[in-house]
Amino acid sequence: RRVETRGDDFQPRKNTVPNNLHILRVFTPLLLAAAAIAQPIQYQHGPIPTTHSPWSQLGGASTHTHSPHTLGPYLANPDWTSTGDGSITLSFTPQAGVVADDARVYAVGQDQGFTRHLAAFDQDTGDLAWATEIPFAILDSWSTPALDLQNNTVIAASGFSMVALDRFTGDLVWSKSLDRPIVNASPCLTDDLGPSNRLFITDYTFGSASNGSLICINTDPNTPANPFDPGEIVWSKQLPGNCSGNTPAYHDGVVYVSTADNGSAGAGHVLAFDATSTIAPTPIWDTPNSASLGFFGAVTHADGFIYASSYNFQGTQRSANTIKLHATTGALQWSIPTIRTDAAPIILPNGRVLISGGLPTSPSTLFTGSLPAIELIEDLGTSATLLWDSFESTHDDLNNSGSWDQGEPYLSIGGWGHQPIAFITARTTKLLVATMNAPTGFNPFSHASALHTIDLSKLPTDPGFIISSQSNTGTTPALVGSRVFSTSDAGITALTLDRSAVPIPLTHRIRAIVDGSAPIRILHKIP
Repeated sequence: RRVETRGDDFQPRKNTVPNNLHILRVFTPLLLAAAAIAQPIQYQHGPIPTTHSPWSQLGGASTHTHSPHTLGPYLANPDWTSTGDGSITLSFTPQAGVVADDARVYAVGQDQGFTRHLAAFDQDTGDLAWATEIPFAILDSWSTPALDLQNNTVIAASGFSMVALDRFTGDLVWSKSLDRPIVNASPCLTDDLGPSNRLFITDYTFGSASNGSLICINTDPNTPANPFDPGEIVWSKQLPGNCSGNTPAYHDGVVYVSTADNGSAGAGHVLAFDATSTIAPTPIWDTPNSASLGFFGAVTHADGFIYASSYNFQGTQRSANTIKLHATTGALQWSIPTIRTDAAPIILPNGRVLISGGLPTSPSTLFTGSLPAIELIEDLGTSATLLWDSFESTHDDLNNSGSWDQGEPYLSIGGWGHQPIAFITARTTKLLVATMNAPTGFNPFSHASALHTIDLSKLPTDPGFIISSQSNTGTTPALVGSRVFSTSDAGITALTLDRSAVPIPLTHRIRAIVDGSAPIRILHKIP
């Protein structure tokens, strides 16, 4: 059943489960690069944060880079896996992320009748708290919802609509219809603009003659200081090029956004705008990509700089690029070839940059020229160098052809729509990253088949690079405290990051090799 996607009076149906939570609960010298990698990232001594920050939007925050502190690096066995309750069974949207506050985790999925829902689950038990119908998505969109904690709503972009639901009850708070659909872009929310907080989103125009738009929507109550109703569009600004999946980033009064620009034929742009404006603003700056490639994902803000990764529809493993711009001026600091991706760059606490990209493939699908990998980049200020690409490091070239051939094993982690999480434990940085399922037919949208913790102080070929793994989970996770929430074909799952290892059965290790998701030589490296 398809839901009417137009009209501000959209009234969802809600499946509610009673519970008691309503109250809330290359080329720097290789030897130097390798030596640098081998050293764990050290942090100043002092108290380790114990407060559990909510995972409120894609990447954990409006900047899309957030590195929480956790208890340990080992993924314990799942605490629970859920697909709903007796009245509704949900299958979750492939590649879409989840968000979580201090009591619940929120995810988008569809029921047996293909009706789309935004649903809330109890973090401790996995019980379904509520599931509310939202408009049907266009083109299998994998937009991640966002939490507006100040106004106690959870917001989803779906179809032609933005929908805000009460995070305790699932009741509709406001909805807003748009002129164009939203595809793969996720809401970006501010929380520091006093009585005038905003939501930023881009619409979808890829493959059309129309330029995309950055849309600013009010989220706070109407007051003399904020003459807009919740859900009201404050302004809409046409961008220089197409949009698809272009999630904005926000920091300190400025919103940043990228474009695809002429589909796959030209250079995308990265732009900065005054987020506090009450009329459509002119750009603070507008910087085109230094390569003739478009951007199809979120940009990242970190320490006064903006990072964006492009997608190339042609070429081999590192045929796209990642750029670094000065956040104040938009001046290009560097550009480096990287894997094609729709994911946001991750800026690690030591300043290095991590990229997740590439497309899984199978004998029944088209090989696009790049395979799933994570890449680690050394940021040298005004230049950068690639330290390693996990596919290139672990590929077993069995026939010595110099390129990948179907069936040749490699360590498959990351992906074009997968957003990993960097986290800190024992004063070193680790990574939560998934192995994505190969698509069936020519369908590039896939869930994760496994979730791993990675030691970023090691090379992909080093023993102990993979610290721990759990199967049937991992799609663009959320991390609150030491609890990890994610979806897969099996449902939505909760796990705990622990200080002690969970043994991985030998059958799981062998299966990874048989599936081709790991080369034989890494068998001894999985603890």
